[in-house]
Amino acid sequence: MKRNIYSYLIMLIFGGLMLSSMVSCEDLDEGSLGAVSGDSFYADELSLESGVTGMFGLMNRACWGVDILAAYTGADDLTTHNGGNKWVFREGDTFALTGGNGRTIGIWNAYYRAINAANTFIEKAHPEGVDEAVVNNTLANAYFVRALLYFRLTTVFGDVPLPLTSSPDYEMLKTPSREVITQVISDLKFVEQWAVNARDTDVSVVDGHATKTAAKAFIAKAYMQLTGWPYGETDKWADVKSYTKQIIDANVYSLMDDYMHNFGEPWENNKEIIFAHQYKRQPWPISGESRWYGAFWAAWMDMFIEWNFYSGFPDGYRKNATTSTTSVDAITYAHPVNTKLLYGTIQGRPEFLHTWQSHNDVAAMRYAEVLLMYAEACANTGAEADAINYLNMVKRRAYAGGATTSDEVAALGAGFWEDADASVDYTAAQLSSKQAIIDAIVKERAYEFVSEIGGNRWLDLVRLEKVGTVNALRDSREVPLVGDPNNKALWYAPIPETEIDLNPNL
Repeated sequence: MKRNIYSYLIMLIFGGLMLSSMVSCEDLDEGSLGAVSGDSFYADELSLESGVTGMFGLMNRACWGVDILAAYTGADDLTTHNGGNKWVFREGDTFALTGGNGRTIGIWNAYYRAINAANTFIEKAHPEGVDEAVVNNTLANAYFVRALLYFRLTTVFGDVPLPLTSSPDYEMLKTPSREVITQVISDLKFVEQWAVNARDTDVSVVDGHATKTAAKAFIAKAYMQLTGWPYGETDKWADVKSYTKQIIDANVYSLMDDYMHNFGEPWENNKEIIFAHQYKRQPWPISGESRWYGAFWAAWMDMFIEWNFYSGFPDGYRKNATTSTTSVDAITYAHPVNTKLLYGTIQGRPEFLHTWQSHNDVAAMRYAEVLLMYAEACANTGAEADAINYLNMVKRRAYAGGATTSDEVAALGAGFWEDADASVDYTAAQLSSKQAIIDAIVKERAYEFVSEIGGNRWLDLVRLEKVGTVNALRDSREVPLVGDPNNKALWYAPIPETEIDLNPNL
């Protein structure tokens, strides 16, 4: 699916069908294709698959750039430079997000477009004469798109509108975040039941459709968010543990030996990637590229690493792959460069370091996240030894035996991270309490997933109520804070002003 899921020629045809009614109240030129009825369009398996392709195209288009990071920069990992057009990221970094922030407006509008497409598909994609299992498999993809985007919307904005049909309601009220997550879990359980994808048993299969494994991983992530603020449902740790253990016990996915191989060609669709937004750079006018990885150096760079975060970053291969203080740009902008976002398309070609639009997929769920969710669930359910064991696997891979190059990592041998390493491993004596184990896991998550679309560092700080704590340690070289990071009302981005103007109920 990698090479056709993001074909915008197909997406534009589908978009004409799906965009005729929007939750976001925008004036759209429907065009002649927009008048085609979904009831008549979905007539067979081929038309169902065309619908899925277009729906994923809308979702991936919504996720092609780093817009959502504007809502995550209140964490202690990411910052931007103090100039140019970066005010949209500085607002988040200084706890001063407004309803006019172009980046959060962008994700709001784009996510709701894709959700509306999913809602329309769920309503209309029921052709006569097609086997129920086939129909439900295609529907599972729509439920997956809707669930993933609603989860991100509610963790960014809090209470949000929750339309589940394609009919616009211009007076819709906000739905409490807890109810949104309930719907997310319900949708993902449909995916868990009905998705059919060979990648669930064979990771060599290249298929970007929804999978049962991805559904389980995101169910676990949703439950994990419920364990902390503002929900406090600590009983959900049992669910996190159950769903992640199912993935581990299936013995299908695994860590890549080389951390860097999760973020660029030719290693995409690898054994660690459980779900990724998939892209392919195409000649104009087809717009199928990613603008997440493969950023320009210099003035075009949006994201840098905060100084305190850099100082605490454990030395080793992962740190070297993620950040640098020696480049010209690090010196110019007085922050460590986020080299993880600079991976280009194919190593050795000029655009590897100097491109803006790349083929690079955007990993949304990796096996490393499953391991660390399981570890934290173990720590919270009395299985401390298991928690330390799975934490150490990720830590060993990050350090990579002191390797500094991919060739040196390869020389360590396949699966080196499965074997105990006294120079790296935490011991029970070092992590002698439940809280010590949890703190170590949360720290590992911070550095493992920095600047990835899942926003794990921000989500962790929110659920653990540590946003104010980490910002109290903010380095004096950072842009001064505007808002108070202890003010929990500022932990959510404001709903776009344009939406409130159109619907004061929001």
